[in-house]
Amino acid sequence: TGSNIVIKSTQSSAKQTAWKAHEGVVLKVDWSPLNQMVVSGGEDCKYKVWDSYGRLLYQSAPFDYAVTAVAWCPSGDLFAVGSFDTLLLCDSMGWAHSKS
Repeated sequence: TGSNIVIKSTQSSAKQTAWKAHEGVVLKVDWSPLNQMVVSGGEDCKYKVWDSYGRLLYQSAPFDYAVTAVAWCPSGDLFAVGSFDTLLLCDSMGWAHSKS
């Protein structure tokens, strides 16, 4: 909620994990069940890759506009990032391999 990401377990007795993810509002989050990684995009114009414990693995340079779309591919090897005028295809560590 807001600038935080919260992960809640499906087990009622498990503790939830939460961390401050962006300087502005988090606009989009996607989790890959295969690689246990989270990708997020926010009003701070960045996308970030996290492990399931909230440790930052990669942070992009700021885009010109807010990052409004992120999505893992089913294999968990790649993810897409979208902004107003930008579309990137990135590997699981965050490095962009294509621009459009």
